Amino acid sequence: MSVVLPKPVVPKHWVLDANILFSEWTRWLCQTLADRHGCTLYWTDEIEDECFRNLIRLGRLHAEDAKRDRACLAARHGATRLDVDYQPYCADVRAVHEKDRHVAATALALRHQVQSPVALLTWNLKDFPRKQLLKLGVVRFNLDELCVELCPSAERIQNTLNQTNEIMVKGLLNTPPQFPTPFQIKASPLPVTADDWQVFLARNKMHRTAKKLMAGQNITQVG
Repeated sequence: MSVVLPKPVVPKHWVLDANILFSEWTRWLCQTLADRHGCTLYWTDEIEDECFRNLIRLGRLHAEDAKRDRACLAARHGATRLDVDYQPYCADVRAVHEKDRHVAATALALRHQVQSPVALLTWNLKDFPRKQLLKLGVVRFNLDELCVELCPSAERIQNTLNQTNEIMVKGLLNTPPQFPTPFQIKASPLPVTADDWQVFLARNKMHRTAKKLMAGQNITQVG
């Protein structure tokens, strides 16, 4: 008989996987959500290395801009770059895929450091078994789940999205790319209208967030 674990409260400490850091927009969304709910973002040099190595490899970011961005990334997003020895915790997270084990072990090391539950944010849900991690005090979310959990209404979602756009635009104006890649040059503008948001959120795997946002807007229109 399987045990159904109770729905956990969202922790105040969030470890970001490389695939969450990979998107400029999702970084700013994480910062907005963290600021609004009094939470702290964390990652390690190893996580950051993986993220920026792939950004450069895929032509999303020029190597010189990557070097500059990395120098101020944690401070820019109000995050903490962890310097923890996660190796002793790898044995406890053997259920996690080997290539991602360092992320789970880092979250577990932080959980012991802060003596409270820790959230692990990733898009690779299948590589991070929820039940096994939850038993260790590590709560796994993707960003779509987290946004819906922390924004109980369409209005809250829209406010969060608007704030994310505002701080992202300000950040890009303060530190624009010095060597724009073709990907950056061709990037679509940030969404404004309801239809824009629906397409943008779907493209960014935020399907539940889009559904909740659209449902609230439809109710408003009917009312």
